[in-house]
This record gives sequence, structure tokens and C-alpha cells, in this order.
Amino acid sequence: MAYLKHIFNGSTISVYELGDKTLIGRQSDCNIHIEDATVSGRHARVECVDGQWRLVDLGSTNGVFVNGKNVTEIELENGTEFTLGTHAFEFHLDIPEQLDQTLKIKKSWIPGVYYTE
Repeated sequence: MAYLKHIFNGSTISVYELGDKTLIGRQSDCNIHIEDATVSGRHARVECVDGQWRLVDLGSTNGVFVNGKNVTEIELENGTEFTLGTHAFEFHLDIPEQLDQTLKIKKSWIPGVYYTE
């Protein structure tokens, strides 16, 4: 199984488990739905073909960038980072390590204030 870690403004906001074909875009029928004007309706697809993971730009307006270069199609390796609009993603063959570290959230005595240990 493979995963995409979704990063926005430097923070991880989600981790997605990938299927054989995963659509990323603004349209509601995309597997990874991103409500952002910098992302096209059907921006890109991540797919596994013969055991090799690939990232394919689906003719998006703002393109797909890997290491600052605009690409139309690329083979993904563990740790590959790419951007779609203002959103960054990291490709992982295994679940990212930091997900094993779950913080406990505690409620303080002040209403609406929470903290972690």
C-alpha cells in the first residue's frame, strides 16, 4: 500500500491511502478533494501500473511541480515531494513514521482551551 501526505502552509493536514488510481482535484468526485482555486477540477492522478507508482498531470491550469520543475508525468519514489497549486504532497510506500506518534489532547479548566502532553 502507498500513501500521500498532504501538506499546506508547512503543516500536515491529512494522510491518504492510495488506491490503484487516485484522482486529485477540486471536483467533488475526486478521491482527494481540495477546495482551492489554485487546484484544477481534475488536477492530477496517482496510479500504480505494473507495481510502479506514477503521477500524471491531467492538463491542469497551474501544473504539477516536482523539485521546482513542471512535469506532466513522473515515476514516484518513496519520499517524492510535489505540489499542486498551493498544496504540497509527499509520496510514501509505508505509512509515515510521525503518524505513529499520537498526541494526547487534554481539556484545560478554561472553556475552549486545549493542550497536549
